[in-house]
Amino acid sequence: MADSDEILERYLETLDIDLNGAKANLHGWDVKIAQRAGQDVAICVSKGPELHFVPLVEGKAMSRRNTIEALKPILDKYGYVTTRVPVCEENHRLRLKLGFVNTWSDNDFSYWALTELPYQKGKKENE
Repeated sequence: MADSDEILERYLETLDIDLNGAKANLHGWDVKIAQRAGQDVAICVSKGPELHFVPLVEGKAMSRRNTIEALKPILDKYGYVTTRVPVCEENHRLRLKLGFVNTWSDNDFSYWALTELPYQKGKKENE
């Protein structure tokens, strides 16, 4: 199995984020590890309002708490969270479940935005 640095590097390359061969220097990207039941399950990578979840373990999803902890600081600071996905990626189930809305696409990426936290009490899913 590839280590988390290799997984992160491969994922960032799909987003055209050039690391210039330096794993330690992510050019202003904030990198945090999400854990579930004591196991590393995802890397959360953010820069400004842009956020990406990079899964580390097949079949082990981030918890709702992890998701909120990643989204909330960005949403509080900017009022929105964005993500982008290569246009070849057609599975948007997680993005839609979290409340991201497809805002536009170009030749390389589809761009998504979120304006409120998911999983809030008193709010129905798919509202």
